[in-house]
Amino acid sequence: MDPEASLEVLNLNENKESVDISTVSGLKMIPIEAGNFVMGCDTGDYDEVPVHKVNIKKPFYISAEPVTFRQYEELHPGFRDSLMKVMRLNYDKEVKSIPEYDSIYKDTDPVVGITWHDAVEFCDWLNKKEGRPLTNHLIYRLPTEAEWEYAAQFDSTVLGLKKILGIEQWTMDWYGPYIDKDQSNPAGYSDGTSKVTRGGSEWTFKESMRPSNRMSFLPEDRFAKLSFRVVLGEPSFSYIKEQPIPNCEKNVSQTKYNWKEHNSTADKVIFIPPIPFVKIPEGSMGPLFSEHNHFPSITWCPNGDLLATWYTDLGESSTQLNIAASRMRCDNDEWDPPSLFWSLADRNDHSSAIWTDTTTGQLYHFQGIGSFPHQVNQALAMRTSNDNGATWTYPEIINTVRSMWNPHVVMRTREGTLIVTSDLNWIRPIIGRIILSHDNGKTWHAPKGHIIGQHPGIVQLKDGSIMAVGRDNWFPNSLCPGFGLPISESKDWGETWSYRREPSLSGGIDGSQRPVLIRLREGPILYIGFTNQKYAKPPQGIMITDENGNQHMVYGMFSALSFDEGKTWEYHKLITPGPEKKEYNGGGNTRIFTTDATHAEPLGYLQATQSPDGIIHLISSRLHYRFNLAWLKTPTVTE
Repeated sequence: MDPEASLEVLNLNENKESVDISTVSGLKMIPIEAGNFVMGCDTGDYDEVPVHKVNIKKPFYISAEPVTFRQYEELHPGFRDSLMKVMRLNYDKEVKSIPEYDSIYKDTDPVVGITWHDAVEFCDWLNKKEGRPLTNHLIYRLPTEAEWEYAAQFDSTVLGLKKILGIEQWTMDWYGPYIDKDQSNPAGYSDGTSKVTRGGSEWTFKESMRPSNRMSFLPEDRFAKLSFRVVLGEPSFSYIKEQPIPNCEKNVSQTKYNWKEHNSTADKVIFIPPIPFVKIPEGSMGPLFSEHNHFPSITWCPNGDLLATWYTDLGESSTQLNIAASRMRCDNDEWDPPSLFWSLADRNDHSSAIWTDTTTGQLYHFQGIGSFPHQVNQALAMRTSNDNGATWTYPEIINTVRSMWNPHVVMRTREGTLIVTSDLNWIRPIIGRIILSHDNGKTWHAPKGHIIGQHPGIVQLKDGSIMAVGRDNWFPNSLCPGFGLPISESKDWGETWSYRREPSLSGGIDGSQRPVLIRLREGPILYIGFTNQKYAKPPQGIMITDENGNQHMVYGMFSALSFDEGKTWEYHKLITPGPEKKEYNGGGNTRIFTTDATHAEPLGYLQATQSPDGIIHLISSRLHYRFNLAWLKTPTVTE
């Protein structure tokens, strides 16, 4: 039977005589009848509900299996060879948990390592090659998310569909939450950030390989387990007009805040007891999770607001790891209820860093994007906001090597260079690194040098060099023997580093913590870290001098200041609300702890920013501390 004749039969919904057809490239196309089905799963992940009825109004053809390397190479000859080079070069061998890419792809293997745009290009090429659209206005295109799930729900053996599960596949749709409404010929949202993928793979958890499970990926990104199949059908769809607006982006004031007017408290001693910024109700199972909230970042906004982000998940290795955010509105003493800030579905997007350019007021968001189930095999994306975080630009992938990119700290040097710190590996000793841009974010370079320790903070010194500190981690002595916090310094933009240890900053911070290293507006460098209470036996403390001139051994979170570019450190101070015993929930890995005259928060992931009014905003995994330089220079009160 002539293919066009079979299409007419199918289009008339008279399937008695419809038959499989083949494209000119040899893709076997399977006919799928029109009909109704229930989309989603009320026992699946949070984004598979609400379950809703979908009407597929028109029949369509779907390729029996994903497009193969042989078929794709009709469009791009030699793609396999270039892909192998990309996979070998663009995956960092220092991250030992990334799989090797030395296998040989066969002609009949599903084509992988292509972007969503590549897949669309192939469909367009196929249409031109066959002269479509023809009489029935049918075109080759990617399946909608609904079409893919509709086909996957049938008995694949009877239909002749192969590899519907087990190899991840692009779909047409922008990712977004389901709406509680029956739909006809849906194609998701009219815009978005990521495209829906379906099917799962051995690189995802087994639970992902279900017909109703949803994943998503940036359409410009690629990795070695993502393929596609094509549909031949009508190009008529129903779209949802607007993505839901998260709470942190609603009703954001655009009135510029007069920070100088509020800077009259510089000489006063200010300390405000900690309050929670993570306020997720117990039992929340997505997109915000009450189980585990960790890895925070904080910045100030030109309108006087504070903005904080962190990851929220069921466990750090889970693919159910999203980025949450909360906003403290100008002149408000409480944080808003949190909302979703970033999510690629079923990805371990580990983690986010936000920062405000003091000169322009532009906000930056750097985001690690995972494809492997843990925090490796990542891309690094950047987006910006010029309206106090009410809207953000479309994310741009800024790294050239897919590796371990989980951003921590952002800064701009006096020369205008943007620097983002990141971790590098999961082998021991664990080290950090930087990625930098000399042209305001247009191009980026990852220097070869390594920072001792993970989760590094960074400052520029007056001589132009950069200094970084990271958590000490496990077996660090092979890089820098001795006692004290490991300090890394570079005079060549991170290509090489020199190392030393600073005994006055305790013995180093352990593997459950992240330090703060920032330059204050008043000039000194501020370090905040922890004494080693978790791994040291007996627990390690630090000696401080109290308000009466007496010395005490104290434990937990402490600060120190350097007025000579990191050569010496003074004003060691325990960051505690006071001598009275108080109990707090530190969230993250910290949980419940008690503070008093000699004990502060025992561990946590720290981040800090100093707003233009001089207030230092320090956040741990759950709590927000506020104080100023005058308070840091006062002795710790022990009575």
